[in-house]
Amino acid sequence: MQNKKVFIAVFILAIITGVIAIKFIQNKYPEMDQAVAVISTKPLVESKKETKAENTVSSTPDEIPRFPSTFFLSVPFTSQAPTANWDKLHNEACEEVSAIMVSEFINGNKSTTLEAPFVEQELSKITEWEKNHFGYYLDINSEEIVQIMQEHYGFKAKLITDFTEDHIKHELTQNHLIIWPANGKKLGNPNFRNSGPPYHVIVLKGYDSQGFITNDPGTRKGLNYVYTYETLYKANGNFDHETHTVDMTKKNAVVVWKE
Repeated sequence: MQNKKVFIAVFILAIITGVIAIKFIQNKYPEMDQAVAVISTKPLVESKKETKAENTVSSTPDEIPRFPSTFFLSVPFTSQAPTANWDKLHNEACEEVSAIMVSEFINGNKSTTLEAPFVEQELSKITEWEKNHFGYYLDINSEEIVQIMQEHYGFKAKLITDFTEDHIKHELTQNHLIIWPANGKKLGNPNFRNSGPPYHVIVLKGYDSQGFITNDPGTRKGLNYVYTYETLYKANGNFDHETHTVDMTKKNAVVVWKE
């Protein structure tokens, strides 16, 4: 009986000693509770995984994928004055002739150049359409070029205003042609008369290490004429009907394709 009492007393003393020891350790090392809580709390690890998933950026259509270092579309060429008749109409026909070249490519014309009688016939059709829809046919701006490509030709067309060199290359590699409005005098083409027209429109159809390959209807030597992107961008602008000048603060281009 006496031994039993001694055992109980020792057991109780051991418990009290253990409690005192735990309290002492917690008071001296309070960070141990926090460390144990972090390590042993499983939801925190899961939450970290979820956060990583939320921050993962997926590919979107706005991103520009890789494209070849060179690319070329065989767009048939014509000067805007195919019979060398540089009258008032043909002096201002770069928009319409650019539209004709784009149309012929989309419709499958494999010719290198377009015959003059055909160009003159198509030019008459477009100018007649412009007079009926716009009330005029000289100096057509970018928004109106979009209308021509959509309504007169029935193609897909859009106006882009926020673009980079890579965006233009990407559009071309999708077989989308680019109609590029510019201040012709800023293009610096030595084949232009009088240093070039104040307002000019050309077709971008490819690119290589030297720059963008174009059909420039402003000269009979405009087939496959190459401009650097810097030159094209600096010259780029939209025709302003109120001032009758090119607003070079409005960077834009017309993209045309067929579904």
